[in-house]
Amino acid sequence: MPRLFQRFQRLSSGQSSKAAPGAGLGLYICKGIVEAHGGRIWAQSTPDETTSFHFTLPLPGAGGG
Repeated sequence: MPRLFQRFQRLSSGQSSKAAPGAGLGLYICKGIVEAHGGRIWAQSTPDETTSFHFTLPLPGAGGG
């Protein structure tokens, strides 16, 4: 989880020994977009069950620019 939003991270689900497909940039790019708009992004996970991704963005005119 600590590396989840870093560049080129491809983490497997643990159910397979195969490497996860992709370049490992998707969540890194999402984090950059959300933070560029003054928001926050995070993940919550229950091992071997589910992972949820959440983000917040400030309301327009709420002092965020």
